[in-house]
Amino acid sequence: MIIVKLRHLAIALSKLPSHPCNSVELEQYQTEGNLAALWLSQIDGIDGLSGKKVVDLGAGNGILGHGAQLLGAEVTFVECDPDAAELCRALGETIEGRVGEIDIPMADIVISNPPWGVQIHGADRPFVEAAIKCAPVIHMMHSASATHLPEGEIILEGDFRMPAIYAHHTSKMGATAVKCWRFTRG
Repeated sequence: MIIVKLRHLAIALSKLPSHPCNSVELEQYQTEGNLAALWLSQIDGIDGLSGKKVVDLGAGNGILGHGAQLLGAEVTFVECDPDAAELCRALGETIEGRVGEIDIPMADIVISNPPWGVQIHGADRPFVEAAIKCAPVIHMMHSASATHLPEGEIILEGDFRMPAIYAHHTSKMGATAVKCWRFTRG
């Protein structure tokens, strides 16, 4: 078992190169190190990450997958944005392609902060379906108002801060309520 203090995990994750955020349609936003570390520590406490095979679906800059690595997991990053996938390749095995259009390896756990379907309705559906196919345990961050996810438990609630990076943003920093779900395939 690898023991990493929450503060040290948050600092390490905050030092990763920033997500390039190239596409509003892909709903690309940087997950902050503090939120990622807190969520990953919850996952580790429930399911244990050390020695597990983990897939990070829609990996972005790899913050969730890298955190799982720091907690002892063997991680495969899956990302469709070429610039973001390049950041993931620096961290480990990376599959570049769209979730729902590529083969995802089998794993013990999937961790994902998918697009929530705000820009393109149903954009999260391929992530949910792929996660259920490739792992018995799924951890997914989603909008707190989402009602369409599989039945599961909420292991963390908080705010996801979003800096103004796209043309439709009207304030320098926004936040939206999120829930971090754990569900299993039956």
